[in-house]
Parts: sequence; structure tokens; C-alpha cells
Amino acid sequence: MRDSLHLKKVALGPMKAKAFYILVLSIVLVSSSLFADSDGSVRVWPFPLVESEEVLARWLEDTGFEFSRFPLEYGSIRLRAVRANERWQIILKPRSPLATEVRALYTQNGRPDEDRIEALWAYLKGYSKDFHGTAGESDEVVPAAILSHKEHVVCVKAFIEREHIQFSGFIIARDGLIISTAHDLQGIKDVTVILYNGRQFDGRIVAADYYRDVALIKIDMTSDSFVSLAEGRTLISMGENIYSIGCPTNHGGAVYSGIITGPPRRANGMVLLQISMEVFPGSSGSPVFDVQGNVLGIIKGRYRGTDSVGFLIPLETIMESLRGIEPA
Repeated sequence: MRDSLHLKKVALGPMKAKAFYILVLSIVLVSSSLFADSDGSVRVWPFPLVESEEVLARWLEDTGFEFSRFPLEYGSIRLRAVRANERWQIILKPRSPLATEVRALYTQNGRPDEDRIEALWAYLKGYSKDFHGTAGESDEVVPAAILSHKEHVVCVKAFIEREHIQFSGFIIARDGLIISTAHDLQGIKDVTVILYNGRQFDGRIVAADYYRDVALIKIDMTSDSFVSLAEGRTLISMGENIYSIGCPTNHGGAVYSGIITGPPRRANGMVLLQISMEVFPGSSGSPVFDVQGNVLGIIKGRYRGTDSVGFLIPLETIMESLRGIEPA
């Protein structure tokens, strides 16, 4: 299928020309209506756009399709795949840094087949529950306990001094309470919170501890699950494997793995742990977990001049902050 119709120039009478263009318009309208069906052809998945494209490209190749990729406006992507008389057309649209809208159309001999689309949804659903995930740029297998927390991580965006900022946070209570770092929030009262599925909420900064760099943000929603601070760990070992899920700029939704590389140290009177892990701008506020999925703390930032050395605010400091935190 090509992007445009290439028509051979012929001489047509007025009536024939009119009938011809009506036929072409009908074809266009029918194609558009197929994609307008939102009942079975559109789903939102909790993967960033890059990961969604990689997963679908691998699935198409594994099932014998030859496919092409076409960039669209606003960061969207169109995948077209062909195998004999079968055709796939898949449009990927970023709903948030953590989620992608997938719009799919499958035809065989020119006829749509919803069963094949359901097979695609089943594959993506299985992938979302699989033990394999993205850990930075490596092929490491990410524990399922870590992947189960993807839906709890949020992107936080704000506007200050004519500049947009973005950082990370995660849901810690059923009533929509979110924890993040506080250093980007001075002078800000309202923020936008984006969930993993692309839903957006107006957020209120309800409390902030700028000394310990901990903030609480509230959104009006009820969450069926959340990251339990009470079940987290305060004793962390040197060399321990850790994982983080965050919403850094241009890298949203990826899982990053690393290790604890230093004992607790004080910086400006505050206890921090040094970690070896990719830390990008916007990672501040990302939760850090052990291999069992227990929260250990949150990312404070990175060592200047590198993206592989970061600092972790340990859970013990966070709990101390929550006990004495003042309303913002």
C-alpha cells in the first residue's frame, strides 16, 4: 500500500470523471472509517513509544511479515507490513512518556479480520506481564516484581520562570498521594501529573521538606495499588543490585539497573547513597527497588559531568521527613 495514489493520466468525459472521483473518495472514506472503529482497533499500553515499536517490529518479523516504518507528526509512527495477501497497518502515538496508543488495522484479501487484531492485543498483554523488560540499554532480564511497579510511576511536569520542567514520582497511597523530590518545586504550587496510561491530573503540592528533598503531591483519584513505603527496606548492602523506574526527559518508562557503590555519606548534613546507574535529567523522584520489588529510596540526582553515577535518598531519610514534614 502506498502513501498516495499514482493515477495514469487519461481523458475522461465529465460524467465519467465525476463518477471516478466519487469512487476514489469512497475508498478513502471507507479506509478512514476502518480506523475510526475504536471498539477493537485502539488500545493504550504501558510501554514508551520506543519500546512499543521494538516489540511490534519483532512480532511482525517473527510472524513472517516484511514491514516499513514511516514517521508521522507529533512523534507518532506508522508501521506497514505485508505477507502475501495479508496487510497490517499500525499507528503508534505517544500518550505519555510511559504509555503508547496502538491503533491497528489488519486485512486479508482486502477484508478486515478482528480476530487477528485480538491476537495482537493478546501478544502485547502477554508481553506486559512477561519477566522481560528494558533495563537501560542492556538485554538484562528484569524481575517481574520490578515490572509490576511500572503503573505506579508518574511523570510530573510544571512551568516555572517561563521554562517547562519534568521530573518523576510514584504513588504511595490509595487516595492518589505521590512522593517526589522537592528541589524542583520551590515557588510552584500546581503541577501536572501524567499516569503510565497517559491520563493527566492537576496536582497539588501538599507538603515539602526542602532540607531532605522530599515532597508530597496529591491528585484526585483512587488507585487500586501503590508502592508501600511500610514494606520497604532501610538496610542496604554495598554491591547490591537495584532497579529504578522513572520519567526522565526523552527516556520515559525505561527500567534502569545498577548497584550500590558506596556506604551512607553525608552531603550538606543529608545522608545519601552513591549508586552506579544511568541517571538522566528528569530522573529525580524515581523510586529505587531491590530485586524483590521492595522500595529502597528515591533518586536525588546525578554526579555532574556523568550520567552513570547517581545519588539515592534512602528510605530511612524519607520516613524521617514524612514524620516532620510541613504543609507547603
